[in-house]
Amino acid sequence: MAAALADMLIGTSALGLTLLGAVEDSPFNVPDFNFRFAMLLAVGGLGTAFGSIYLSRLSDHFGRRPLILIGLFGLTASCLLFAASTRWWHLFAITVVRSGFMGMFWPGLEARITDGFEGAEMTRRLGWFGISFSLGLLLGYPISGLLHDSSPRTPFYLGAGIGAFLLTLLYVVFRRDGSHDGHVLDDPESAANHAEALPPRPIRRAFLLSAWIGNALAYAGAGVLRNLFPRFANLPAPDGLGLSGFEVGLVASGMGVAMLLTFVIFGGSHFWHYRYRYLIGGQLAMLAGAAMFAVVSSIPLLFAGALTFGVGAGIIYISSIYYSLAGQAKRAGQSGLHEGILCFGWCGGMLIVALISLHVTAARTPFWTCAAILAAGALVQTTIYTTALKRAGEVDGYPDPGSELA
Repeated sequence: MAAALADMLIGTSALGLTLLGAVEDSPFNVPDFNFRFAMLLAVGGLGTAFGSIYLSRLSDHFGRRPLILIGLFGLTASCLLFAASTRWWHLFAITVVRSGFMGMFWPGLEARITDGFEGAEMTRRLGWFGISFSLGLLLGYPISGLLHDSSPRTPFYLGAGIGAFLLTLLYVVFRRDGSHDGHVLDDPESAANHAEALPPRPIRRAFLLSAWIGNALAYAGAGVLRNLFPRFANLPAPDGLGLSGFEVGLVASGMGVAMLLTFVIFGGSHFWHYRYRYLIGGQLAMLAGAAMFAVVSSIPLLFAGALTFGVGAGIIYISSIYYSLAGQAKRAGQSGLHEGILCFGWCGGMLIVALISLHVTAARTPFWTCAAILAAGALVQTTIYTTALKRAGEVDGYPDPGSELA
């Protein structure tokens, strides 16, 4: 529930920011919007990456509770500040601070959910976590679009209200826990024993690196489709597609629908553990979805593109977090690496889109750029995996690429 409400907060404020750029008399409706907004997203991604990697470690020392509550308080306050913003520099300043709070909140929450669990039970818990935050995005985007149609600043107040409610709820729940905040120090020996049952180290490392690369690119792509596409779709023709805020939110929610269903399937079993076909399949699904956004204009086809991208993103996300935490003792630090790397990918993707948008001004340039980045990532992942297979075969007699484990 916490993840659902938190991502609903983030989804409503994110779409609200994007659609401000389509309001006729808005100070954010500028000719170089794609460049400025992509740079804003890059700044947020970079800040969240550093926050996730460095601030998340505090949760392993001081417990999950304080980092979760402090992070959520900052996210709630940022919604109110966004609602009052009237200049681009306001958005950049708020985003820098907000990104640090994101880096505190998510790794601590992910670690609390999986503390003390391994294998199938950890997968199940991660699946429920994914279902929860996907549900938040699924609901947050169309509601935000609907509220934007009546008043452009309303989505931010909804986000703040959700944050205040969740903050109160978690504070009460944590107080009932007494001194226990969910921070269970894993037994390093138990983690090591579990690691021994996993594939050879070169294979584990290849899956981890491939999943991290895929997750970084997934969030770069999601950043483009969730944050740059809505403004293009909301602008009247011929500059855009002329969709209402609700229609834009409905299309964006398709990713949440697909990710939710993917987490239901993948979170309920372990058939996909260390099976490369699922990793590369997820990457190719994201590529197909991004390509659809680059060429189609009707709502049903755009929704189909969002569903296709969401399936791939869901597979990649649960793979990344599972391979990050499997056999690890200090969960918050590892979860911080998972979140940090995906945010570095978000940042890098946004920078590439921003630079290309300066020179190629066609409205759909960001979506073609997204598809090209995903294609390049698939090639890198395949190279990493095939190289690891050769090394594992030389050292441990691991199966070749034609085996069922490939």
